[in-house]
Amino acid sequence: MAKFKLDDGTEYLAEDFIDGCLINPFLQHGSTPASPFILRTEHVFSVHFLINGCLRCWGDFVTLDDALHCAQKAPSWLNRSCARLKSVKAHRIFTSQ
Repeated sequence: MAKFKLDDGTEYLAEDFIDGCLINPFLQHGSTPASPFILRTEHVFSVHFLINGCLRCWGDFVTLDDALHCAQKAPSWLNRSCARLKSVKAHRIFTSQ
């Protein structure tokens, strides 16, 4: 992990910082980035964003490029420009449903 400083002056530990998105940031209690970030597991990249104080999953993706595109352009259910992963199972892993 490395330390990255965002444009708003906040600093986070994360695996990487690509095109303005933190990848697998270390989230301490009460410390969530104000911009979309990506959590990566073995086979899935999920995009998350803090909306009105609640952490929301914007979508799950097979590739990092698709996840980065969504994080930069907004999720598919907002603008239909992101190609979401079809598997509902993968989404449930991250949302505890």
